[in-house]
Amino acid sequence: MTLSLRLVDINGPFIDPSAPVRNWSSFPFSQIDLPTPPYVDEARLQRGVARARAYLAAVQAQGYTGIVIDNLAHLVMFDQAPQAYYAPDSPFRLRALAYRRALLPLLHDAAARGMQVYVTCDMQWMTDELRRVVGPIATDNPQLAALNRAALIDLFTALPMVSGVIVRIGETGGAHDVASYTGHLIYHEVAAIRHLIATLLPVCAQFDRHLIIRTWTLGIGEAGDLLCSPERYAAVFADQRDPHLLVSIKHTPADFFRLLPPNPTLGLPGPRQIVELQNRREYELFGLVPSGLVGLHSAVIRRAARDPQCVGMWAWNSTGGWGGGGASIGPNGWNLWTEAGSALTAALAIHPERDAEQFVSEWFDQRLIGYDSAFVRAVTTAYLESERLIEQGWYLGHAPGMRRIGGIVVPSLLWVWWMRPTAALPVWVYLAETLGEIEPVIARTEQAVQQAQHLYEQVAMYAPPDDPLAQQLVTSLAYLVDALTIAWHTRSCLLRFVTIVQREQADSVRLRTLFYSKGVQLRAAIRRHREQWGGRSDFPPLELTELTAFLDRWEQAPNWLRQQVRLAAWLVTLARRQPPRSARARALFSVLFPTRWRRRLLQTTLPWLNRRFDLLPTIFFETGPSIGEWAR
Repeated sequence: MTLSLRLVDINGPFIDPSAPVRNWSSFPFSQIDLPTPPYVDEARLQRGVARARAYLAAVQAQGYTGIVIDNLAHLVMFDQAPQAYYAPDSPFRLRALAYRRALLPLLHDAAARGMQVYVTCDMQWMTDELRRVVGPIATDNPQLAALNRAALIDLFTALPMVSGVIVRIGETGGAHDVASYTGHLIYHEVAAIRHLIATLLPVCAQFDRHLIIRTWTLGIGEAGDLLCSPERYAAVFADQRDPHLLVSIKHTPADFFRLLPPNPTLGLPGPRQIVELQNRREYELFGLVPSGLVGLHSAVIRRAARDPQCVGMWAWNSTGGWGGGGASIGPNGWNLWTEAGSALTAALAIHPERDAEQFVSEWFDQRLIGYDSAFVRAVTTAYLESERLIEQGWYLGHAPGMRRIGGIVVPSLLWVWWMRPTAALPVWVYLAETLGEIEPVIARTEQAVQQAQHLYEQVAMYAPPDDPLAQQLVTSLAYLVDALTIAWHTRSCLLRFVTIVQREQADSVRLRTLFYSKGVQLRAAIRRHREQWGGRSDFPPLELTELTAFLDRWEQAPNWLRQQVRLAAWLVTLARRQPPRSARARALFSVLFPTRWRRRLLQTTLPWLNRRFDLLPTIFFETGPSIGEWAR
């Protein structure tokens, strides 16, 4: 069965790869918005529109039927509203007007091609001016509900080619805020989400548009496990029958990780569903390296296509994550590796049972026509083999015993977050305990390095020396080799360190001996990596400060680290045993420790504790919702 609705994001063409990009989670407003008139960088925006129109033709040719663009907050002016939300000269109103004018040719082009257009929306989004009008940002504030209805009316009236909105409720605010556009995570209870649907759905039905609710949540509040809990999913959606309502679900019970079971909420009764997939793999080095999708997306799409509840998919070619570099996106909105993944995903959505490996081989033959056949075969092999190498060398393989902690399914890729390997000891204690036998994992990572080196040598052997695309592919594979080398030495150090402390009560002498073998090797690998990639914006070096700080502490105070491992082991045991809190317990906890106290406690003490005891990956303090949101 074909997945009839095949959406793809269109943010990539608007990203300027020559300018810094840190947060890829949305349209590059940080590159384009200006604080003073004309409030947008019109030249940069127009260049993005030109690239986007070419990209639009390309993704339609691949088989996509619609595009997704960000976001509601930057497109509404409220000129249709019964009350004044923005003054005529408001920067927010004039910026929205500028975006509308610039994007209209792209949106008209999509409509002329018969492609649908969807606009994303974080709930609850806000601007400085709107905050003064609507008052408290709370789910029971009728002024806030009126604002949300007015925003949809304005969007659908001004841009009639828009087919609907895609609403994210589980990750907003904090690092997602851009200047005076902020987000607030307030829809974290079942009743609040249902109230939001009841607020927005009548407007969508009135205009015959779709309301697509994403189930992506981060473990915050009662509905923190909406992503993966059949019970929570049923509580929100089971009785919803309006055809204008769709639900968008990630294909795993966590984020876009490999080696996880299917999401158990796929196919459940309620609204029709679409499945989210990611072609430019944020957790696998941001598309800087080949990251094959043959096995992963074949399985996901075939499962979805067999289920009558699933009517479509939404593929991400540029969205997601913190890190990467100019080569992640290329000059036209994608690079060759992402372009191949995008083509494969669309082809599978049209014909789920097709031979994916054969499709990839034929695609590279056509895409690289004119190149030497030996070079094309080497590039194709690199793409096909990369899936196994990523699973073996970047992930931890099929790690047994990974489980759910609280409302979050724990992936096997805990040792690195985007571009930053972690030295957080609870992570390494958890991984060592889960893996059981660590030596086979370390050995398989070393094998992945050797196999990646062979792929690099084959592509480099046949690549024409004066061809920019060919040489970028060579560089990409060199980067893969180097990244896997860091993975190998990191595991060799950290897994062995926590294991000897846990199992053998190692003394200072043994810890120092381990440092002067494995620790020194990791330090040397880090130095070589920085020498090779330091200063590059297209292939930036991995973020290795957390590892180097750990190595310094290991060399200077091994006994202190040994005590930290024991603390980490106690915390991991506590997390494994801790049952989910009941509604009554949550209510009592809220009375004893009001949200403002919990938020202040987390914001002031957690960063200090983390610096002292290596409790969490440091990237957590940069990305996603602000720490205070977790206090709910």
